[in-house]
Amino acid sequence: MEQEQIKKAKNKAFKLLSYRERTIEEMRDRLEKKDFSLEVINEVIDYLLAKDLLNEKRFSEMWIRSRINNHPRGRRLIYKELSQKGVDNKIINAALNQYLSREEEIKMAEYLTKKWLRRRKEEDRSSYKLKNYLSNKGFDYEIIFEVTDK
Repeated sequence: MEQEQIKKAKNKAFKLLSYRERTIEEMRDRLEKKDFSLEVINEVIDYLLAKDLLNEKRFSEMWIRSRINNHPRGRRLIYKELSQKGVDNKIINAALNQYLSREEEIKMAEYLTKKWLRRRKEEDRSSYKLKNYLSNKGFDYEIIFEVTDK
């Protein structure tokens, strides 16, 4: 009976991984929602880790590249997102240092600033609102002031 449950759990895990990379915590949560026992979940996660199908370093790198290319965010917000997904702080910091340079972050802030300005009427373009927008996107104040002062 347990082997059948493990097989079902592995199939569910493979299906989830076919959409995108996952963290250990995400996989555990999704399998718990499908009412698999803790023993079955641990067995499946150990199997996925052994086969390198779950890799939080690779997940972090993919997440950061995706944010840079498709959904610009500052270092602070990316760190928060990865942390909420259960990635270890050391892995997050290593990936951020490797893939997100200060210049890259400034480029993303400039892109978001131009996008924000295009969508606002002239009378609605307060510098306070723009700075607040960039802050909500996870950029540090140093970068925000550097970009908005241009």
